[in-house]
Amino acid sequence: MAVLSIREVTKTYPGSPPIEALRGVDLEVDDGGLVAVVGPSGSGKSTLLHLMGTLDQPSTGSVHVAGFDTGQLSDRQLSGLRANSVGFVFQQFHLLAGATTLENVAEGALYTGLTEKERQQGAAAAIERVGLEQRVHHRAGLLSGGEQQRVAIARALMGDPVLLLADEPTGNLDTRTGAAVIDLLMDLNAQGVAVVVITHEHEVADRFPRTISIRDGLVESDSNK
Repeated sequence: MAVLSIREVTKTYPGSPPIEALRGVDLEVDDGGLVAVVGPSGSGKSTLLHLMGTLDQPSTGSVHVAGFDTGQLSDRQLSGLRANSVGFVFQQFHLLAGATTLENVAEGALYTGLTEKERQQGAAAAIERVGLEQRVHHRAGLLSGGEQQRVAIARALMGDPVLLLADEPTGNLDTRTGAAVIDLLMDLNAQGVAVVVITHEHEVADRFPRTISIRDGLVESDSNK
């Protein structure tokens, strides 16, 4: 079953002339899939991630996430879909420096309808999943870059997503720490979460069993190793 299905998707931004960020993209990601989307700056890969995560809508074409046609959902329904089915990890960690690891992770479930106690319990479990239980009460601003990215990944797991989207997750990390973050994403995938990583680094993409190369708003290649 496809957890993500994109059909004939285009995305055009207004301007003189208009900017064609995506020019007819077709792809599917199976439930439990592990995919890297690689391309140079300006290729359209971040736009594609925004459409995958329902943060934006295509100009034409369709995007199905977890079986739902996102073009047929209201803003409230899209918010619910994101909260319960999709997790996001970005290059910038977007953590509250003065808040603890537990507080930052629990924030990821603010819109899931859980009680505060349930959010705390879920956050503790997510922190354990990423191997940071020894840092649960540390303030985020005192953590290393790799630890902060692990906190961000734990926060993304709070809705128990079927799809985890990571936009340049190693971009602010040294090579060794970045490799450890990719190892973690692969471990989470082995637990059943579909993972899509957006990257411009071919050495990162080369670690994935499936690599989609995008250039000038088009899928250039789609390979399974």
